[in-house]
Amino acid sequence: MNSDKTDVKKPSYWYCDRCARVINHGEFRYNCTVCDNYDYCQQCASTAAPIHPHRMVPELAYGLEESRDCGRVDISTGIRAAMAKYCDRHCLGTRDIDNDNPSIHKDSYSWITFKTIGDRTKYFGHGLRRLIEPRAYLGICAANRPEWVITDFACILQSIISVPIYTLFTDREIAYVINNTQISVIVCDKNMLERFVALHPQCPTLRHIVCMDPILNTISPNKSDNDLAIHYMGDIENDGLAKKYEYVSMEPDDHLTIIYTSGSTGFPKGAIISESTFRATFPQWGVTSSLERITLSYRPLAWSADRDAVITTFLDGGRTGFSTGDPSRLMEELALVRPNYFGAPPSIWNKIYTEFNTSLALITANSTVYATSKEEHHLLQQFSKLIPNRCKSIAVGGAKVSPAVLDFMKRCFTHCSVNESYGITECGSVAYNNQADYYLQYRLESVIAMGYTLDDKPYSRGELLVKTNQMFSGYINNPDETHAAITEDGFFRTGDIVELRTDQSSLPHIRVIDRKKNFFKLSQ
Repeated sequence: MNSDKTDVKKPSYWYCDRCARVINHGEFRYNCTVCDNYDYCQQCASTAAPIHPHRMVPELAYGLEESRDCGRVDISTGIRAAMAKYCDRHCLGTRDIDNDNPSIHKDSYSWITFKTIGDRTKYFGHGLRRLIEPRAYLGICAANRPEWVITDFACILQSIISVPIYTLFTDREIAYVINNTQISVIVCDKNMLERFVALHPQCPTLRHIVCMDPILNTISPNKSDNDLAIHYMGDIENDGLAKKYEYVSMEPDDHLTIIYTSGSTGFPKGAIISESTFRATFPQWGVTSSLERITLSYRPLAWSADRDAVITTFLDGGRTGFSTGDPSRLMEELALVRPNYFGAPPSIWNKIYTEFNTSLALITANSTVYATSKEEHHLLQQFSKLIPNRCKSIAVGGAKVSPAVLDFMKRCFTHCSVNESYGITECGSVAYNNQADYYLQYRLESVIAMGYTLDDKPYSRGELLVKTNQMFSGYINNPDETHAAITEDGFFRTGDIVELRTDQSSLPHIRVIDRKKNFFKLSQ
């Protein structure tokens, strides 16, 4: 099948809940932010009397897509197929700002289509080839935005190895990452540009910096200074219009990306992720679904979990709205994007729980036991609105969460399933709701010095060692850390002390109870 072919007419599964007419593919539907699956056509939204009592948000109506069986093809083919198949859908969105006062954010998002993202990715990839060869290393360091994803996809399509870099890294850590992977090109935003220019003397392999934003007059683009050239991303895309390169395919064992994690020596460690490992992260694409996947991207894309969520949404023909990056705006942006799923670290759920308890204490200070119970129930209903009506699943991951907070989440957000996820950069998903993944290979080793042994009662306890189909290939240019992390038979030492429980089900329950170094991850 020609992956670039799209249907001219696609039957729609949307209809107007007022006049009952079908809302055709490509038309706007006005979706209620409170009522589930409640839509008006454009005419009813503008003429209905009485008007609907809740806020109605314009969204595109999509037709059913044909199921394209891509099989387990390489990730590059999957990305290109999605670009063609969903070309007229909304893909990536950013929050609107006031033209007269950029510090003011509007209560709306603007969306870019798959076609626009596909075209920009193609041209930017062509332009990059004038600066860097396939299988060389390129760093990405910027806030979450469409250009981050465009850069990531351009690297994949041209077999350039991407190296995401956290904007919160210190200068010392950034210089280490550049030198550790011998990065020759950095793609960054305007907030990071001057930092990379200043770091250049410490990074002899760095030759080009590409800025996602127009470059200030104080820094001249394309001007060579001490072997460093600075470019504007838009100019690189324009170069790609004139000079075209073929897509470069990857072999399954080729390095696709390097993901940096915390290191015991004070420097981050670069986990090598191959094409086959990266591909295994994502579900089989080409499966038709009437449920539009919608994602809010607010955690750094340099962190594998958020990057994976954006790519999964893309492959499924869904859309991702980017947060402004301001933590104080997170909940209002959650309400604007209204994703189907929302995962967050314990710190966010802890904050909501604390605010709930503070509010409850204030309103029940002089209440009877009966009144307190009634007021608590009412307050839970109010707090439940923090998670939008379209969101049917929430999760906590990244660190331990207290039982009290988890219980609160289940009592408050009753319109959602509440889940716990446990995954590791080096080997992907390990457990969900404390139940080991179906394909997980695992074993425990006693840590006698900390008092944990396989003979502990009622459950065995020890360090968890795992092997998955998402295993990394080692730490780049770091044989000592690689040797310490991977056993001779290929198992990864997680450093997590777990309690292994078994029940009637065939899958064990894994509960993290400590760290081997007696140091828990921060709640992020």
